Parts: sequence; C-alpha cells; structure tokens
Amino acid sequence: MISRRNFLGGAAALVGAGGCRALGIGGETPRLTFGVLSDLHVTTPESTEAFRRALAYLRDRKVDAVVVSGDLSDWGLRSGLKYVADAWYSVFPDDRAPDGRKVEKLFCTGNHDYDGYWYGDMTLDMHVQGYSEEEALVKLGMKKCWEEAFHEPFEQVRRRTVKGYDFISSEWKDGADGFSDANAWFAANGGSLDPKKPFFVFTHYPFKNTTPYSDGDAYGGDVFKKFPNAVTFTGHVHWTLNDERSIWQDGYTAIAVPSMSYTTIPGGYENGSARRDGKCDLSMQCLPAREFLREAQGYIVSVFDDRMEVERRDFTEGVEAAPAWIVTPPAAAASRYALANSKARTPVPQFPAGASVKTYTSNFETRSYNWTIMMMAEFPSASANGGRVFDYEVRAEMEDGTVAVVKRFLAPAFYRLERDEPVVQRFAINAMDLPESGRYRLRVYPRNCFGVCGRPIESAVLESKPGKAHAKQIKV
Repeated sequence: MISRRNFLGGAAALVGAGGCRALGIGGETPRLTFGVLSDLHVTTPESTEAFRRALAYLRDRKVDAVVVSGDLSDWGLRSGLKYVADAWYSVFPDDRAPDGRKVEKLFCTGNHDYDGYWYGDMTLDMHVQGYSEEEALVKLGMKKCWEEAFHEPFEQVRRRTVKGYDFISSEWKDGADGFSDANAWFAANGGSLDPKKPFFVFTHYPFKNTTPYSDGDAYGGDVFKKFPNAVTFTGHVHWTLNDERSIWQDGYTAIAVPSMSYTTIPGGYENGSARRDGKCDLSMQCLPAREFLREAQGYIVSVFDDRMEVERRDFTEGVEAAPAWIVTPPAAAASRYALANSKARTPVPQFPAGASVKTYTSNFETRSYNWTIMMMAEFPSASANGGRVFDYEVRAEMEDGTVAVVKRFLAPAFYRLERDEPVVQRFAINAMDLPESGRYRLRVYPRNCFGVCGRPIESAVLESKPGKAHAKQIKV
C-alpha cells in the first residue's frame, strides 16, 4: 500500500482520470462506498428522472448505501415522498442491488419536506399542477407518511451502521435549536462511537462558519470539536461541487452537498440573484438557476483504512466534474482542507496571452424592464490549469490609479464544467454607473472561488462625455 505522504503528493495527477472506477486511486478495494445526494425537490413523477439516473449510476458503482441530506420533496406533500420512494425501489427493489446485496437508504428531511406547501410561488406551481396542501406531510403526520413510503422507522435522530461504519442522521427541525436533539444524542451516545474510524453525520442545514452560505440560519456544529473523526454532509445551500470552499476542516470535516435539482446563483454580482418578487436594481439578466431542474450533482465516497476519497460527479453531464478530495480523518491531524490551505492550493485563472477588452455600447432592457444604455465588455474566457475561473471583476480605473467603479460577474458556467464556458465573455455595465468625467480604462481580473485574481487585461482609454449628468434627469 502506498504511504499517505506519497499518496497525497500524487493525488492531483492521478485523480483526474474519472470514469466508472471501482477501486481507489492507489488500486485498493475500499472498505465502504456510498453515494451522497441532496435537495431532490421532487414534485411530480417526471421530476424524479435525474434522481433515477443518479441511483442507476450508483447501483453500477456497487455502492453500499446512498445518503440524501434533505429536501426530498419540493412541496412537502405525501405524493412527493411517494414519488421519491418509487424511484428508489425501481432501482433498488426491496433495498437490494441486482446481485442481492443490501443497499442502505440513508435519507433525512429538509425544510421543504415540512414547509414547502406554503412557499409562495412554489405553492402557486403546486396548485396549477393539481396538487393540494391538504396532503402536506406535516398535516398528515411525517412519521406516518415516512414509514408508509420507505418501510422503516422514523426518528428525530437515527444511528445506522453500514459495514462497521456509523451514520447518524438528524431530521429537520425549525428554529435556532435545529440541531439540539442531535447535540443531546451525541452527549448521551458519543462515547460509543469508534474513535479509530470516521463516522458520518448527515442533516439538511449546514453548520455555522463551515462551508459557503453557512451563516445566517445555520446552527453550530461545536459538538463535533470533540469528534475529530466526524465527517458531516449537509445540503440546503444548493452550492456547487467545483467550488473548493465546499469542503472545510477545522477540528472535524464538513462537506456541502450540491443539489440534484438546481444551483444557487449567489448575490453580489451583476448577473447574480435577485429578490424572488422580481424587483431588482441590477441591469444585466440573472443566470438561470432552475432551468429544467437539470443541474444534478453529487458525490461518491470511498472509505479506506487511511483515507476517504470523495469523487465529485456531475450526473447531468455524466462525468467527474473536478479532482477528488482526499480526506484523512481525524481532522485534528490533517488540515489539508482548512480554508487557508485550500485557498493557497487552488489554481489562479489567467487570460490567454495577448488578450484585451473590447468595449461598445448597446441599447438594453434592464431586469425591471427599463430602457438604458449599457457599456459592453467583451473578452476571451480565462482558464486555470487544474481549476477554473469562478468570476470576473471589472474595474473602471482612472488615469491617476484610483478605482472609480467595481463590478463583479459570475462566470456563466461557474456551477458546471469549464468546457461549458463560452469562448468569449460578454458582460453589461449600466453606462450611468461609469465615471462622469475623466479618462479611464476597464480592467478585467479573472478570479478563482477564493477571490484570488489573475493578471488583468484592459480596454483602450475611455472618456466620459458631457450630458451624462443631464441624462439622469430625463424622463421618458
């Protein structure tokens, strides 16, 4: 067996091969293999298609279990839970693979499973398609509906063992005490967990200050500071698997699970997310977030005596989407994925040699359906060897070096494969936001997911024209 030091040194070179492999990178047979999915958001029987395809792939990988960390249904209805169960049993009849092996279904609930029936625009969709909140799981009883659909007991905290490895699930519970039952469980039962093996926790909400979007409503994972062999999988944030911030180590290991339905489009970008009521001051159109429920992503985890390999799979494209993460619990002895270390290791994107920024103006209709003049910035896509560009920062830099304007744009395929990026990027800046006087250039900086900038490219010198201040007062 290769040493851990040699393994980690050669992992980056070996792991990019992808494919439907059954052995580890070093050629060993794993002691345990399981799939990790989240946020299915099933509504109708047709909406289970991506889930079925993922299950079929995991079946062919001969997994021992499949984890789903919440939001099985979108509307929180009994019918949605039944559609999930039907999809599972169509691939794993009686929870078994074709060769007769038991495959454990390790599912837990999320906020949509409890509250989705009253989520505004989703409720409208639910009614249009002929479903009613009268079959909401919380009205009929979650325990009753769960046990009818999945033929297993339902408890707030459950411990299940697969091939000698423990999996602890915590069900959705609204409010700041969302993990209180699990904290009590660990206080009472944590001593019975094998400290020499990793154990796996899956729940819906992320833990505070771990992976992206884990603040706000997230709750604390302080209990795991006592368990450096803990590996947590959480959903809810619909983050993307090619973002190196999706894995975190600081006393334990936390991993954000991507969505099987759609990827969150973050705010703070000119082409980023807006309010759900459609009101937005941004001009450039938002990237599509939920187009055809197609962005199906997840993980395949292989556990060995000395490490865990986490393959990042794009089920829509049918490929491994990024190099595997190599985790060596306990985290107290391994900080490879501490955010500072991941930031130092993540490749920085660069533009091709000789690239420059082309600018021109265009009539444009904003998101609020107002007519305006946009400054278009056009340039070739950046790339990173072994990584990818996450976003672009466009600065209007004056001749004296001051920065008058900063605009940020997500790379259009930031949540997909780099091959899906357009050859040429075209971003729109409201001309009214540009400097009112003086000479400046647009400089564009490619950035990775940690905001580290590559070398910029620039436009020709631009100069504001008289009349802009007056134009602000014109009413059409």
